This record gives sequence, C-alpha cells and structure tokens, in this order.
Amino acid sequence: MTDTLYIVDGYNVLHAFFRGAGKEEIFARRDWLADRLAGFAAVRGASAVLVFDGHGPRSTTSTPIKGAPIEVCFAGGKYTADTLIARRIAGRPADVSVVVVSADQEVQRTAARAGVTRMTPPELAAELGLGEHHGQALDSAREATTMPSRLEDKVDLETLRKLNDLRNKPR
Repeated sequence: MTDTLYIVDGYNVLHAFFRGAGKEEIFARRDWLADRLAGFAAVRGASAVLVFDGHGPRSTTSTPIKGAPIEVCFAGGKYTADTLIARRIAGRPADVSVVVVSADQEVQRTAARAGVTRMTPPELAAELGLGEHHGQALDSAREATTMPSRLEDKVDLETLRKLNDLRNKPR
C-alpha cells in the first residue's frame, strides 16, 4: 500500500482562500486551515505537513498535532517555507506519494522536477468541499453559524473533556 503525504504551502493557500485579508486575519486563520487539513487527511488515510514562513532568525519548528495525521512547520533561520517544502519532497520515502499544494510558481516547478503531484489552492478548496466560490464563502465563514464544522462545536463539554484527555494521554 502506498501512503500519501500532502505538503501544503500554508500562507500561500491562506492568501488564495482569503483574498485581500490583512496580515492579522491570515495569522488568525492558520488553526482553521490546520483543522480542515487534518480532517481532509484523516478521511483519505493520508498525512499532511502544513508549512509556514515565519520564525525569522530563530530556528525552524515542527509540531505534530496530537490525534491528527498532520504536522505544522514554521520556517526559520536560513530556511524559508519554499526550502522546507523542497527538502520534504527530496526526503520522501520511495513508497510515499506526495502532493504539493501551492500556487507559487517556484514551488510548483520544484514539485514538477521531482515528479510529484501538484495541486493548486482552488483544487484544494474543492477537495475540502469549500465550493466553487471558496474565497467568498470563506470570507463570510466567521459569521456563518448554521452548521458547526468543528468537533468541539458539536459535543457537550463533558464529552469534549474526555476526548481531550484521551488525545493528551501519553502513549
């Protein structure tokens, strides 16, 4: 069985999803994207790496999300998100199929040269079920409360506490 790894250019995707959004709103949407990507990967039996630029002169950080097949990386030091994406592509095991999600032309070229599958942010939006007009739908997502989309919005507090205890329990 071949596993699939999605490598997502985080800020690139968020800027495509939330056209015209300011820096603070884009920063605030990082968790939103991680949540949706975690569900997307879990449903497909895949894993994902969400890569952001961002820690300036500090070193790169990488944090797996407990209970989800996703890792969130922030580039830092001498590395950019594009560099980390290229390194992940180059370091993939032979039995792992890679899909790179970005609209950045250089990232797309790197993926093409490595022979991995490429996906654009609009294609990811369609896969996430965000609809054809994802930019408009996402811009109004904050006000739309008719259908809860996160688990914590759907369960009572006691159930949520128990689930968090299970998730955080050492293995």
